[in-house]
Amino acid sequence: MVKHIVFGISGFLIVLQLGIFVYKEETAEWKGYQATYYKKLAEVTGNPEIANNPIKVKQIWDKNLNRADRCTTCHAGIDNPAFENEPQPYTTHPNFKDSGYISKHAFEKFGCTICHEGNGQAVTVAATHGVVKHLDRQPLSTPYVQASCTKCHYELHVKEINWPEADVLMKGKDLAYELGCGACHAIRQFGTNAPLAPELSNMGSKTELAFTLVHDFAHIESEDHITRVWEYEHFLDPQKIVPGTPDAPDPKDRTSPTIMPNYDLTEEEAVALTVFVLSLRDPEVENIPAQYFPKIPSHKGFFQYR
Repeated sequence: MVKHIVFGISGFLIVLQLGIFVYKEETAEWKGYQATYYKKLAEVTGNPEIANNPIKVKQIWDKNLNRADRCTTCHAGIDNPAFENEPQPYTTHPNFKDSGYISKHAFEKFGCTICHEGNGQAVTVAATHGVVKHLDRQPLSTPYVQASCTKCHYELHVKEINWPEADVLMKGKDLAYELGCGACHAIRQFGTNAPLAPELSNMGSKTELAFTLVHDFAHIESEDHITRVWEYEHFLDPQKIVPGTPDAPDPKDRTSPTIMPNYDLTEEEAVALTVFVLSLRDPEVENIPAQYFPKIPSHKGFFQYR
């Protein structure tokens, strides 16, 4: 009798678990977004049959970049100019319409995470937007996504070059030159090898774990303990973020406070410098194939950045 009861309860729990699984699959948030997109598209085109398009996960796979992006499962209208006034996730990608610069970066070739980073294989909002714990690289949105431009456009670190499409990055670069960051930091992109402070040449290519292991977040105000937050708050007040521990009881635990001056930066300037620092990439880590580079006569002048 007891065996029958145990068997019955076990069977019920298995069926219940399967039912929960099926329910979650059928009510997945991405399905609602995609269905709504097709309804909107049917209205725009005047073709009601589009509203009945099959709902499925969409994926951009590029063997050259060795990455799979499923972002267009929800962001289905990124290459549709007719959706420029729609809310997220249906809206057209910024700077796509009217031959904007994004239109020169074919989504089927570049995908999404080559610029936005994050987890391209996930299809939930929580796993793909905002701060997502345990990712090697956090998702980048405006304006921080401009830090990814230099994965291919090495020339953007040249002082004389100004690219208005990446206005925050350009502002950060100008500030770095103006403040003389290369006098203390080795920045290969600037042709400097100063040894007084940590090298910054590959800061944007570090994983969150690699950054966290050598940076103290004890004095960060934000609850988000990620690279860009640490850099931002550090630019605003270096002495607060890196006060050192000169009075530690054990001499082995004593560290010096930062020697970086407080430049009384505005929040806007701190963001710009953060974007700039994250744009300092190691090409060997990024491993972007040459066919993705901009079509300029020669890249020889920028070999110092490799």
